Formats: sequence, C-alpha cells, structure tokens
Amino acid sequence: MAKQKNVAYVVVTGWPLLPPAIRHLHNCGLEIIATSPDPDVDELIGKIEQYQPKAIIVRSEEINKRCFDAATELQAVAYHGVGYDVIDVATATRRGIPVFIAPGRNAISVAEHAIGLILAIRKQFLNHDGLIRNGKWRPAKPATSEIHGSTIGLVGLGAIGNRLTELSQAFGMKTIAYDPGSFKSWPAHITRCDLLDDLLVEADIVSLHIPLTPLTKGMIGADAIAKMKSGAILINTARGGIVDEQALVAAMKSGHLYGAGLDVFEQEPPGAGAELYTCDNVILTPHIAGVTPESALRMSMCCAENISRFLLHGEAAADDVVNPEWKK
Repeated sequence: MAKQKNVAYVVVTGWPLLPPAIRHLHNCGLEIIATSPDPDVDELIGKIEQYQPKAIIVRSEEINKRCFDAATELQAVAYHGVGYDVIDVATATRRGIPVFIAPGRNAISVAEHAIGLILAIRKQFLNHDGLIRNGKWRPAKPATSEIHGSTIGLVGLGAIGNRLTELSQAFGMKTIAYDPGSFKSWPAHITRCDLLDDLLVEADIVSLHIPLTPLTKGMIGADAIAKMKSGAILINTARGGIVDEQALVAAMKSGHLYGAGLDVFEQEPPGAGAELYTCDNVILTPHIAGVTPESALRMSMCCAENISRFLLHGEAAADDVVNPEWKK
C-alpha cells in the first residue's frame, strides 16, 4: 500500500487486532498498517519510515529509541496488554507521547490460568497422565493435596490480583498480598503484607502479578526463594525477568519448593536444553495466560478506543496511561 496524503496511519505490530477494533479505527478515519506476525525491528522501522504513523499499537516486538526516532509524526503508543516493558517509555515521555495499556482487560484470563497452574501442580496432573500413558497406574506414594486452607500470597494487587483473590477464596484459600503501590483503601478481605519477606515466609503459594521494571527485575532470586516455605509453590504469569530461573531450578531440585508454574521466561521461548526442562514438577506454558478470544477482544477494543479518542479529541483515560508526565 502506498502512502496517501492527508491520511492518518496506525501501525499495528504482530498479530492483527480483532475485527471490531479494526472497524472502530476505520470508522474513525484511521488507516491500519499491519506488520508480519513476528516482525523484527528492521521491518518495523521500515513501516514507520514509509507511513509515518500517528500511532502505534504494539502486539509484538519492542518499540525502542530507534523506532521513536524514525517516527517523526508519532502522537501515541498503545500496548495490547499490561506488561509494557517492551516500550521505551522514557523516550516517549521526552517526546510528549502518551503510552496506553489495557489494564484489567485480561484479568479474568490470567487469573483463571494461574488457578489452573496451581491445581495442576498440587494435583500432579501431568505426572499422573504420564503414568497412565506409560502403562502404569497410581504412583507408589501419592503426593497430591488440597488447595483448600492454603495461603496464597499475591505479589501485586492490581486487576489480575483482585480477580485471582475472588477465585482463590472460592476454593477456601486465605489471601495475603504485598503491593508497594498506593491504595486509597486496602481491600478488607485481603491481609496486607508491608514487606515482601513477610509474604514469602507465610504463603504456601506465591503468585506474581507485577510489571517488569528495574526495581522488580530479579526480585524473586535465591535469597527470596530461600525465605519461602519449604514445599511452597511459585506461580509466574507476569514477566520472566522477575524470577531468577537458575535459583528456581536449584530450589526445585533441592526439594525446597514443591512445584512451579511458569507462563513467562527470562528468554522466550526458553530454547533447547533449558534447565527448567529437567525439573519434574514444573508446568510451562507459552506466555499465553492472557491470550483468549474474550480478553483479546477487550484488549483490542481498549487499544483502538484509546488511540482514536486521543488522536481525534486529545483525550487520554488516566487509568490507561503509564506515563502521565508526558504532558509536561
């Protein structure tokens, strides 16, 4: 497609938006430019230089300083999710460009995924399935247990954490949480931990729901894992860099941790020969916790509405902007 005069373009990186979101942008007079499903930075910069978009909606590939430098007419960026570490927010802010995310739109999907991982680990679904497939029956020493009565510790209490609280309490679990963010009022049905260490020593299950930032990178390392209860479970549906995978593998092999469920990794995909593959009671899923048709529609519409509202009316929903200082 050749660039047309007086047309406002929106580049969508990676997989396309869902049809209702595409129709919304078209109805607002915005033209979508798609990339390949898994673009590299050179392809992305090529699209930016050719079309000079007013906005970029990010589904894959990072938007780094090179991308911003190439996008001379860029006015807004939207991330199709909540983990915006792939976007150079500092450069966006210096340029006066708001960065939108889609908070809460995938909360149901991710919370359900976390509960699924917890159940699969405690009930040893994969191990038992393997026994039957190999012509065996019950294990010599059953090691499953109930999650009822367990204490789940949430590191991060945003939309996903709150949704997971509802599900875990329906299973009869006690919820504690650590969140350094500011709250007008802490939920009465969740016990607050002022320090991460307080949560680690008390929780039977630790579930991570925080963004990857310089402060959270490596937060769950050897020292933190050593403070967790013997026989505890670690769940990570947030970002891989939050957990030191070598320390996790060591804790699994020593028997300190009972199991782990990971949807995210330090390197994605982990690659052949990853040490995690040598651990028996670890369940791995391919960064797919929030990828359901229902959540994809909510996130696509959130991105489309935030971009159209900003480009057409200059309005930015405060709850969806990660860099409110862009105005300064």
